[in-house]
Amino acid sequence: MLAGRMQRVMQAQPLLHDWAALAAAAASGGAAATRTAGFASAAGAEPDLRQAFSYCVNQVKQHDYESYLWVTQLPKELRAPIFALRAFNVETALIGEHAKSEMLVLMRCQWWRDAVNDCYKGRPPAQPVITALAAVLQQRPLTRYRLQQVVSTRENDLLSLEQPASLAALEQYADGTAGQLLALQLEAAGIGGSSIVGVEGGSSSDGSSSAAVAAAEHAAAHLGKAVGIVGLLRGTYAHGAQRRVYLPADMCAAHGVGAEDVLAGRDSPGMRDAVLAVAAAAKQHLDAARQLVADAPPAARPLFAPGVAAGMYLAALEKAGFNLFDPAMLRKGGAVPLLAYQLRLKWALLRGTGF
Repeated sequence: MLAGRMQRVMQAQPLLHDWAALAAAAASGGAAATRTAGFASAAGAEPDLRQAFSYCVNQVKQHDYESYLWVTQLPKELRAPIFALRAFNVETALIGEHAKSEMLVLMRCQWWRDAVNDCYKGRPPAQPVITALAAVLQQRPLTRYRLQQVVSTRENDLLSLEQPASLAALEQYADGTAGQLLALQLEAAGIGGSSIVGVEGGSSSDGSSSAAVAAAEHAAAHLGKAVGIVGLLRGTYAHGAQRRVYLPADMCAAHGVGAEDVLAGRDSPGMRDAVLAVAAAAKQHLDAARQLVADAPPAARPLFAPGVAAGMYLAALEKAGFNLFDPAMLRKGGAVPLLAYQLRLKWALLRGTGF
């Protein structure tokens, strides 16, 4: 029964292109496999386009393995566009690793802004992720503002090294990155945004009602905040090595925690209370998203799979007494064990609940 339901969900997905063979082959065998994927005969695709999508798959696999696992389980026709968007997220997230000065940050971010604009003008620069995005744009009119907002949010974060002043500032960062990405994924599936005529809550390409589309968009907004906040919590120790603190300053002050305590990985009752406050906010957004996903179009629900890892991490953090620096939380795969994650992911996709 569940298997039949999942099959109907997958069949309801809008057909974007014959990219299905490309994405599936790239995900399983890299660039070499794409040569036998049948993509070359589809719409006369060029080798550089096959290589571009293969590059996207490999970037996500290397830098965002949890996303790689769930994207490979999407309906085949959605894998290529979602891999392109996820690779865009990876590339912009890596700007800080390559740009070691304010000037270089400004230059790299401006390059990405210009590259996005050039995609919409039909003259994308020869960069694999941009090449893939330009191909996606030929099938779905993704909202340019959302792509630009991801770049601008990354830029502001890299240029302002100060601790977020409040939870609202943390949520703003999460919305500008994970939130925009989730909204773009819906658009790539033909649900909401600029993939339709009008504004939020319009019809989708699969005939879903405006109420269902609105529920999907609202769920994406909440889940984006949850996933973004969880991502910052998960990265606390690594950020400390870069002298960055993302726990809100007002919450830390309220519990007698200083920035140096976070940087030093110093556990204390106050630290745990501050972490609890941030985690509780993420959990509220996660719960709100879960309720809304139930009313979203069935075709949209697999795109909310990032909520699986976020929920697992918050559960592990609670089990650790909200001690971010517990060895079990810091160990690779400790908070989100790979096997358990894969099983929960498969179960969520099979049930059609998203997460």
